[in-house]
Amino acid sequence: MVNWHDPVLLFRDYFSLIKLNHALAGIYIWETVFTAGFELDILRGKRPYRWTIWLYLGTRYTTLLAFIMFFIDKDGGKVPCQPLMITNFTLPYASWAFASLIVVLRVIAIWNRNILVSLIAIGVWLGGLGLNIRNLTMVEGSYNTVLETCVVLHTRKGLVNAIGALVVDVVLCMAMLIGLLRHAHRSSTGIWHLLYQQCIIWIVLAGLAEIPPVVFLILNLNDAWNEMFTGVAITILAIGAARMYRSLCRHGSLTEYVSSEPPQFSLVTPMSNPQHRSTNVYGPMHFAAPTHWQSNGTCTTSNSNTPVFLPTDHIQLEFVPGASNPGLVHENTKGKVGYETT
Repeated sequence: MVNWHDPVLLFRDYFSLIKLNHALAGIYIWETVFTAGFELDILRGKRPYRWTIWLYLGTRYTTLLAFIMFFIDKDGGKVPCQPLMITNFTLPYASWAFASLIVVLRVIAIWNRNILVSLIAIGVWLGGLGLNIRNLTMVEGSYNTVLETCVVLHTRKGLVNAIGALVVDVVLCMAMLIGLLRHAHRSSTGIWHLLYQQCIIWIVLAGLAEIPPVVFLILNLNDAWNEMFTGVAITILAIGAARMYRSLCRHGSLTEYVSSEPPQFSLVTPMSNPQHRSTNVYGPMHFAAPTHWQSNGTCTTSNSNTPVFLPTDHIQLEFVPGASNPGLVHENTKGKVGYETT
């Protein structure tokens, strides 16, 4: 049977944890740099300012600061461990709070500010925030002379907090999914396209990423494995919430549910304004009695109600400025017959 607390194995596990977090830091920094144009567009006035941008910026830069503090912790030499550990937990928890609040606001918007759903969404978010604060009071750090870095002690204490974060993500994801299904009958592009447009895939991924930390905290193999996938969950949630925010701002607003269906145009345009002209024709066309000009200069008017059929290749629409209706001109090779629309 494997002794997970063997010093050699524990060293290898901590080394794997450090390498994994370095990789996550590289991915997140790349994501931040290559999407920074969104913030710059708002600063330059190319995009409208919305108060929710502060939640977006909070998500982005508290996560970035958390990775910077991780570099200081693991690569910066010997430092006071307890304050550093509290800081290293505070920043990811703040990132989680900002990102989850973005999802809460989206759930409220999808449900058209339904009071019950709003109370549930805000309630579970406050519950998760309370568990984060509780866990901060129990953080213990110590300097490991073998690893030459600070490590967290008694990581199993974070199990309740991890379960709480998973519950919050699942409840918000389900609320968002059910709310979108209520709008599915209005979508002409299908339910899957609607879910993709509303970026729910990122919330689903964030919820799935919360499962491994809970599983390994329950197994409690060692402190390294207890922390192994926490960074993965925080990174996915931060990237997903930020991408959802940017996508929704391009098509509408985070706090308003706007269908991205293509606009429906009517083929009939009523001419309420006499000066407005449209090439659309609504209903049958009625003609006044045609006037026939004879070769001797006299004219006769037909009072017959017999329908007049005009060859389509000889019909032209003539738009007369200032007229209330377009004139219809029909040219006949044998003679000229004038018609006026009534």
